[in-house]
Amino acid sequence: MVRAREVPGLSCDDSFRQAAGKILWTRFDEMMSFRAEALKGKDIEGVHDMRVASRRLRAALEIFRDVFSRKQYRELRAEIKLVADALGEVRDLDVLQERLERDRRDRPRSQQLVLKAMLEDLRQHRQGARENLKLTLTQAEESGLPRRFLGAVALETS
Repeated sequence: MVRAREVPGLSCDDSFRQAAGKILWTRFDEMMSFRAEALKGKDIEGVHDMRVASRRLRAALEIFRDVFSRKQYRELRAEIKLVADALGEVRDLDVLQERLERDRRDRPRSQQLVLKAMLEDLRQHRQGARENLKLTLTQAEESGLPRRFLGAVALETS
């Protein structure tokens, strides 16, 4: 697991709102920094790292929920949750696939055949989950989530 990024410029002299802005933007930027790797699909750790970062962001949102209006908080939390859910679906399937492939090696031939068929079904399901992840991330960007998130953090924490 990748360590959380340090928050640039965070100081104990910052007000609650200033600290919230710095932390929330860092966590959002951290999550989005894993986007390309998560979408490549070559290494399952890209999805894992982005998912962990999304959890950190959601935790920070919860901690700093009082700096937002109720509506703004609900909207941001819902959009981040959509991304986190799409990541979670892919990650869960990645882990299951890895486990079944590992277990298959030590099984009798008859069980290997059953596991092979299960893995084929799982790969198709995973491909659908990966397409959903790509769509979710594309829609988040096209809807201006990064700009709106930064705008909300900057407005509410200045």
